[in-house]
Amino acid sequence: MRKKILNSLVILSLIFSSCYVRQALAEEDVYKIGMIHWIAYSPLNVADVKGFWKAQGINVEVINFGNNRELNIALQKKRIHIALDMMGSWVGMYVRGVPLTIIGETDWSHGGDKIIVRKGFDPSSLKGKSVGVYLNKPSVTYFLDQYFRSENLKLSDVHLIEVEPETMSDKFIKGQFMLIVNYNPQALRAEREGNGVIAATSADYPGCIPEGFVARTDILRTIPKESLAKIFEGWIRAVKWSKDRTNWDEYRKILNEKTFEGEEPYTDGDLREMLASVRIHDVREQLERNRDGGGLTDYLVKLKAFLKANGKLGKGYQPESVFDNEVIVRVLKGHN
Repeated sequence: MRKKILNSLVILSLIFSSCYVRQALAEEDVYKIGMIHWIAYSPLNVADVKGFWKAQGINVEVINFGNNRELNIALQKKRIHIALDMMGSWVGMYVRGVPLTIIGETDWSHGGDKIIVRKGFDPSSLKGKSVGVYLNKPSVTYFLDQYFRSENLKLSDVHLIEVEPETMSDKFIKGQFMLIVNYNPQALRAEREGNGVIAATSADYPGCIPEGFVARTDILRTIPKESLAKIFEGWIRAVKWSKDRTNWDEYRKILNEKTFEGEEPYTDGDLREMLASVRIHDVREQLERNRDGGGLTDYLVKLKAFLKANGKLGKGYQPESVFDNEVIVRVLKGHN
């Protein structure tokens, strides 16, 4: 009897010890958020540097990847909890079978993505030729299709070649592409060093490249909703801070040292030009885009039609199957 009691006490001790360890691990959780070198995502760096997440008692590590492909692989392989990039990319991965859930729109590319051509370019001469794109996913091809339709072209008229942004600008400068789709700051290089001409930008088709947060659906289930709410709170505070002109000198330092880490520092003029080429949503805009039946839902419907028309729909989707707005809308309403 005494032995049974001792065994029971040992088991209970192990259970309590296990619970304590799990609680301690939960308290020490570090949420990893992935991004790329793109100025619209800089509020992540601001929230990190300014301690907006730490002030809420949550640990967040921002990981800045060199290109979209590296970010997408990290998300798919569960190396990060959340990623921030283009909505069309998340849908493209979802219809190919990757279990993803979009959890909030944050911004638009609004001029920062560019279709750059050689001087004297004739759109009709493009048929059968190769076109360079920094990512061969719906996020980019939907934008390119908007331009092609204005020139009586179809995506099937060309061969899309996915090339890393810096390398693609190098190839354009060397004359290896007649047309490329690239984004700032590498698009600026193609213009300046390759004598490129801008045929169209994402600003010509407002809202054609919305961007925001996503997580693997299985990973999202492990993140407490209150932790997710704190992540969004940190983002919202960082957006407000970055839009305050009195913070420019410090913001510029964060941009050069964090957002564009490893690159040569950009001038004030370049940074301001890049900021002007994106639309980082304030609270009102973000709520309108993320609400039930809002702007993001409308985009998801239009993107689905585009994918179906081009034979790329895969397993298909309904907006509500790929987009969970519960937490982001609750947080945003708290700021109204």
